[in-house]
Amino acid sequence: MRPGGSARHHRPYISPSGSFMDLLNPTHPQAPDALSEMLQSIRFRSTVMCRSEMKAPWGFSVVGREFATFHIVLRGRCLVEVEGLEGQLALSEGDAVILARGNAHAVRDSAGSQVTRLEKLIAGSPLDAHGVLRTGGDGAETVLVCGGFHFEDADADPIRAALPPLLHVRGQGRGVGQWVRLTTQFLTEESDRGRPGAEVVVTRLADILFIEAIRSYLESPEASRLGIAVALRDARISAALAAIHRRPESGWDVETLARRAGMSRTAFAVRFNDLVGEPPLRYVARCRMRRAVALLRASTATLPQIAERVGYESEVSFSRAFRRHLGTSPAAYRRAGGEGARTAQG
Repeated sequence: MRPGGSARHHRPYISPSGSFMDLLNPTHPQAPDALSEMLQSIRFRSTVMCRSEMKAPWGFSVVGREFATFHIVLRGRCLVEVEGLEGQLALSEGDAVILARGNAHAVRDSAGSQVTRLEKLIAGSPLDAHGVLRTGGDGAETVLVCGGFHFEDADADPIRAALPPLLHVRGQGRGVGQWVRLTTQFLTEESDRGRPGAEVVVTRLADILFIEAIRSYLESPEASRLGIAVALRDARISAALAAIHRRPESGWDVETLARRAGMSRTAFAVRFNDLVGEPPLRYVARCRMRRAVALLRASTATLPQIAERVGYESEVSFSRAFRRHLGTSPAAYRRAGGEGARTAQG
């Protein structure tokens, strides 16, 4: 569905609730380690676009983005429509939505309100000195904090690839984790005060909200049908995943990983491929490439040093693997600042 248009096809919204802490019980002894190691590999930076104070009637649309976007309702209520998903999602105070794939969408106070492209809305109602957008009529007020999450090599990240187009984090109601209430409470306070450094604090709180949303989603019933989420719940495969993410540079082979999982070589290879969606050693190679990308972007290490740190015996073998996965050489990738390379798809 195009924002503001008629509803059509695809499944309804997915709304995680509760806490990931249930995974910290003896029935899931390895899951927290695997998830922690994988979350460590997610590299992103969040950007708070603006605080919006809007009085009914109001509405804005956002074109599709290459990065994830989010909206947090500090006060009031609104409706969200997402391209490709059915119906409208009602949000109330304390709720947040994260569009992990950056789908085009619309946000408005009620179903009958007209929507305006966000860029046009901002052009007509410039942000004030504190970065606040004020628009709309003279009805009930809704206050939002909106922003985006920019991922490094996002498509290569197994967790993000497993997320649905939209995550709805509920801020109210039974079973809601305390972290939701606390985070949105801090967001509201920092956004209201307008103190120096408030944007930095709000941005860091948005980071926390995103990580916690991932944790809750992976524990939700809906995630039980997705590969990486199921793999994290499988104590044996999860043990192997944790080991890979902890030390991707190790000389992993299928037999060694199978021993980590307490399985036979053949049974492990089959189950890993079924749950994760690719063979174990291909997954290892992608983890190495993600680490190599991070080192190329953020360190001054030489190519031979990076090759050694990510598990390759020589710069030549590293360069071949890098080109196979990203379509360019490590040196060219570094010169270009990480731009223009295709992402490893496995």
